[in-house]
Amino acid sequence: MAFNNTDGNNRHYTGILGSSIMSFSMNSTLRFFIPVLIPLLVSSLNISVYLGSLLITAYWLGYTVFQIPAGMISDRVGVSKVAKISFILMVLSFSLFYFFMDSYTGIFIIQILLGSFSATVYLSDTSVIQKWLPQSSRATFVGIYQTGFFIGASLGEYLILRTLSIGFRFAFIVILSILIIATILNIVFLREPEHNKLAKHGKIDRKIIYVAMIRFSAGFLYIGFITLFTTFIVFDHIVPYSSAYLYAWIPAAGGIITSPLGGMISRRMKHGKSIVSVLPVVALAVTIIYINYAPVAVIFLISFLTGMFYGLYAGPSMGMASDFSGSDANLASSSSILNFSSQVGGTVSPLLMGFMFSIYGNFALAFTVVGAISIITLIIPFIKLTF
Repeated sequence: MAFNNTDGNNRHYTGILGSSIMSFSMNSTLRFFIPVLIPLLVSSLNISVYLGSLLITAYWLGYTVFQIPAGMISDRVGVSKVAKISFILMVLSFSLFYFFMDSYTGIFIIQILLGSFSATVYLSDTSVIQKWLPQSSRATFVGIYQTGFFIGASLGEYLILRTLSIGFRFAFIVILSILIIATILNIVFLREPEHNKLAKHGKIDRKIIYVAMIRFSAGFLYIGFITLFTTFIVFDHIVPYSSAYLYAWIPAAGGIITSPLGGMISRRMKHGKSIVSVLPVVALAVTIIYINYAPVAVIFLISFLTGMFYGLYAGPSMGMASDFSGSDANLASSSSILNFSSQVGGTVSPLLMGFMFSIYGNFALAFTVVGAISIITLIIPFIKLTF
């Protein structure tokens, strides 16, 4: 590793990795706070599914727009400092939901704020994780860190819906309490390696655009699907909203299993990172298209597979930020380019899916169109990065 292999340093890195995973878990939980409430908000605020999907887009709009500035700020100010400050601001933004849950405009603005601060938390955390490690180990440990997304997207969704069945105030207090704990862990453990502070800025390789195309394809496909999954199973009359919490965790849970494996597998193959980034996304697209035609009895099994495929892709794709960064001093900036790309997809697809649902009354055509676009987008980067 980049640090001396002593018990003290290993324990220190364990604290960094553990606190970062919890940070990402709670970051991801907040992403799905409003999406799982869409069926309820459609009723309570008397809005359409399309306007409800705009609330999801608001989060990803803030998250996407702030990607590049967040990367530049993190590289110049220090990734660990920025991570801590951003997490505190994210928690404060979440607390505003308590006062504005009856206001569509208020929720929309809060979603933009949450997205903006969440972007900075993710970029700075993932940069800290990588900076402590040699290049060969980064994809593996980024994959381990990415389990935080799947924990938050699966257990977080379940937790929100389950506590909401008791009452909104109870759900709010539970989530806020865990966020405060995660904030304390961040402040205590997150540190940037001293040797890395002396790194000089290099030039980001132009080939990073091909990795960005992979990230766009995956984000366009999976983020749209998972953020509207609760709406899909309720409005397509697969399950009633009262029991949606029993199923909301399924599309992300598979990623907890496979996210650490993607980096490990890619280390053993020529062009491994690009191959293990592209092929699972193709499988993911086929799976989401097929879900339109699958019997109800296997829909949740297929949904579980979507998380497994996305988990395999996550570590290698983000690990390539180091390969094309030119220097660790640019790591947050190169990471921001890749994450910006996936979030552009994640911003557009919920809006597209919500709009198509409003016209056709189901998600069948929306899933097919999104899946087809994702596969087509992967052709050029696969050729450029593997041949």
